[in-house]
Amino acid sequence: MKLPLLLLVSLTLYADTSLSSLIESAQRNEKITALEQRSHAAGLNYQATKSSYLPRVDGFGKGDYVDNKGGFDAAQSYNTGVKAEIVLFDGFKRENRLDEIKSLKNSAHSNLDAGKKELSLNVIKRYFELQNTLEEIHTYSLTRDQLQAQLKRLEKFLSAGLASEDALMRIRSELANAEYELEDLGYQSDRQKADLETITNTTFTELSPASIIEPKSTPVKELDFLQSLRYSRDATTYQAQQSDVGFLPTLSLADQYTFSHYVDDPMASMRVSHQNKLSLSLTVNLLDFNIMSTTKQALIAQSNAQTNDLAYASKESATNLAMAQRYIVRSHSLITAAQSSFDASQKTFEAVKQKYEARIVDYVTYLDALCSLTNSTNQLSRAKRSLNYAYATYYYYAGLDPKEFVQ
Repeated sequence: MKLPLLLLVSLTLYADTSLSSLIESAQRNEKITALEQRSHAAGLNYQATKSSYLPRVDGFGKGDYVDNKGGFDAAQSYNTGVKAEIVLFDGFKRENRLDEIKSLKNSAHSNLDAGKKELSLNVIKRYFELQNTLEEIHTYSLTRDQLQAQLKRLEKFLSAGLASEDALMRIRSELANAEYELEDLGYQSDRQKADLETITNTTFTELSPASIIEPKSTPVKELDFLQSLRYSRDATTYQAQQSDVGFLPTLSLADQYTFSHYVDDPMASMRVSHQNKLSLSLTVNLLDFNIMSTTKQALIAQSNAQTNDLAYASKESATNLAMAQRYIVRSHSLITAAQSSFDASQKTFEAVKQKYEARIVDYVTYLDALCSLTNSTNQLSRAKRSLNYAYATYYYYAGLDPKEFVQ
């Protein structure tokens, strides 16, 4: 039983290390849950506001006891009944109020969508950064192995008087530098891994390979956070319009049905046991000392500020989309250059290594070739992963969720 269980656990851990599963897990973390709760709350608030304009039905009851009654007082009186009331006209306040709450609901929903897409891009960025660091650790490990092998070789030559102390010390220095880089990169990878695990709520030991599909004829949508800004601005505008209709009358209709019972009542013959009362009421605000006018001016100023925020954010979004396209072109160029550099460095190192071991070139030439190969290897790895992140960045600024294009 232990072997199948261990196999199941290992398969589960492996499945959880794919980029898609990490993004899906991240989109269930506490930040997204908070956005979902805010969106749900805004939806409930909208439903509650709509319901508040439906007819209202209240029940009521009252009992009185008089210990020292006058000539027309009943010793005990009891009243109970129901009252239904509806607002027939409120100067269009309800329409503006509903539009305001609906805009806030849409804004909260847009914030949720924006949060998910932003988190997708964040996970992708951290994923490839960690992959880059792990690749650099692997490259420096190979470099260290090369230096250790050459150090042993030089120590033998030195003991035989065929190598100088300077050459030995230089190799030791480069080996120590490789160890330094490995330790520094080791901490960096631990930090990146811890951050990625925090965002995704997932613990992992390795990462599965992943890439982003290249954008081709990708439709561009408005960013969710721009929609959220627009809905917030609209909500403020509707709130300001409520001040415009503040002086219009409110007309309401009420129907009240009452049951009454009296004990020891001298006026019993003149009272009724049940009664229905229909009321039509009209209220209007005649004077408010410029409260609504001043409130409207403040809301209009706030709406104008939100309009400017939206205009700048839209301009910035267009710039980011254009730069994302430029980022892709840049990444392709970097890969081409890095590939050429890697090919040349690899061939140079192979030739120099053979000549160095044949004692045709000195240790300085060997170390330069090894350093060039290490740098070009890391450069090529970073350039390739940079292209994947460039694709994800383009999808994000095109208003799409980069998670949908992970493969």
